[in-house]
Amino acid sequence: MKTPLVCLAVLAATAATDPAHSQWMRPGDEMTLQYGPRVVHYRPSPDHVNESQLVNVQVQSRHDTRWGADRSLYGFAAFNNSFGQSSQYAYLGQQWQLGRYWYAKVTAGLLYGYRGQYRDKIPLNQLGIAPAIIPSLGLRLGPVSVEGILLGSAGYMFGLGFRYEM
Repeated sequence: MKTPLVCLAVLAATAATDPAHSQWMRPGDEMTLQYGPRVVHYRPSPDHVNESQLVNVQVQSRHDTRWGADRSLYGFAAFNNSFGQSSQYAYLGQQWQLGRYWYAKVTAGLLYGYRGQYRDKIPLNQLGIAPAIIPSLGLRLGPVSVEGILLGSAGYMFGLGFRYEM
């Protein structure tokens, strides 16, 4: 898990140092750093590890929105999956503001990390990389946000985020 965390730290530091020269960041974009310590499984198993230690770096933009969304998203998350394996999720998404404080978002991307005897625990993982769609509902108060994140039929988690304006 240390290597993805180091990569995330370097990515965040690079983006924060000079966003005007980063083509993947535009004026007005925001970056959110999010941490999710635990997962709650709908059907707990002795094989499950509940400490996910999710670290997520997400860029939110008012550009490139679709389907009436208020923001487009892209990001990278590193975490321990339900079986304690180091995993990663790279994604794109859309976010809708549901009032002053509430928002909903949906991300779609590629999930890596379910290996060995747990390879078939997520659909379409024949090559070790599987597509994933993850919806969430959030509450934002200033730069701080809390999200409830649905993890398919496996469970849910809560993430605490801090938003940086670029």
